[in-house]
Amino acid sequence: MLSISIVMPVYNEVPAPGDDSLLIRVRELLQLLRQNDELLLVDGGSTDLSWPVLQTLAEHPQVTAIQSNKGRAQQMNAGAEKARGDVLLFLHADTVLTKAAWHAFLLRVNECLWGRFNVRIDGKSAWLPVVGWFMNQRSRLTKIGTGDQALFVSSELFHQIGGFPNQPLMEDIELCKRLKRIAPRKFVAVDVPVHTSGRRWDVNGTWETIVLMWRFRFLYWRGVSATQLATLYADTRQKWPVTVAVFAKYPRADRVKTRLIPMLGAEQSASFARYLLLSTLDKLQDVNVALWTDGGSPEEWDALLRGRAVQRYIQPEGHLGVRMQMAVTTHLSSSELVVLLGPDAVEFTLSHLRQLMEAARRQGLAFVPAHDGGYVALACNRSVSEIFSGSIEWGSARVADQTRAALQGQGVHALWLPPQLDIDEPADLEKAIESGCVPVDWHVRYQVTD
Repeated sequence: MLSISIVMPVYNEVPAPGDDSLLIRVRELLQLLRQNDELLLVDGGSTDLSWPVLQTLAEHPQVTAIQSNKGRAQQMNAGAEKARGDVLLFLHADTVLTKAAWHAFLLRVNECLWGRFNVRIDGKSAWLPVVGWFMNQRSRLTKIGTGDQALFVSSELFHQIGGFPNQPLMEDIELCKRLKRIAPRKFVAVDVPVHTSGRRWDVNGTWETIVLMWRFRFLYWRGVSATQLATLYADTRQKWPVTVAVFAKYPRADRVKTRLIPMLGAEQSASFARYLLLSTLDKLQDVNVALWTDGGSPEEWDALLRGRAVQRYIQPEGHLGVRMQMAVTTHLSSSELVVLLGPDAVEFTLSHLRQLMEAARRQGLAFVPAHDGGYVALACNRSVSEIFSGSIEWGSARVADQTRAALQGQGVHALWLPPQLDIDEPADLEKAIESGCVPVDWHVRYQVTD
């Protein structure tokens, strides 16, 4: 029976205390291992909590945690050097090796020298199954796999070809090209898929990501070096695709959602504000979020957020337009798009976020208006001072109309998406509960337990 060494490169996979997603994935993976198999976790100099978590996992007798220089090729080579197994399986940290895929692999491991799995991309875009299907078909025809497909190779053959080439990109493609030259008839494609995260497609845009990947593959095929491609890649990644700036007051009684007090009372109104904020942040957990706060001490915010990975900023003095313009100006220096969102936008989903981002990419400025005359979200790729003017009656039912008029007066065009509900009045809350935007049991969600 051939033994398997799974090598997993890790870099900044645990961004905040309490983020146990990596821990859960690794523990599920360990349940698949047979007695002679092992898992090598290779940290590339993480700046978050990844290394302490890996050290905890290494208490398991079949787990080894080591550190190496940053870079998947170097990390995977470092893991392979320590591996004792007959076969090396290289598994990215955001790829899940399911029980079905593992058993399908074990059934074929004795007949192969190298290969890859089919892949299924998990994400929000309806195009991701199509992307995965084309990846699998292309790989089957060309015998060129990618890291997302969990490459595997016999330890002997891996060391014979010198391991992964020490290059910053395309190391998986170059490895397959070398294996294909030496052992083209020993390639195996495991039909049962591994599951990989589609976050980069969801956040960066499906077609934008596809075009970028194919562009780089074409350039590499034409002879552009991996180092040059890494520089181009850094240029495309020097900014976040989007930062969502969420504006929130600290949920203190008699200070938040005061128009709901006749219906809920002061304490319950503050509890509802707490629910709105935390449910919004959890909805956006895979997005780059900046929380712009009003009131509350750093200790109070830490206790409220409970380790959620968001950047915190303090709202400046001035009317709402001043505060929004500060957020836009701040985040455009590091993001291609900035979205401003209030936590009471209970209808707003990740699908709406993608639509809003697409509209802003086309037009430069896009809004989701509110039924009450304001707007629940806006997205922009530049700062347009007219929409932040003090002449706009902030908090009134005329905000959207006055914004449209200000833009029209300057000849600036914006896209306006269908209106949504936000919650200011008791009737808004009743409507949100009736429509299912707010659960009936919202008051027991996110309860304070300490």
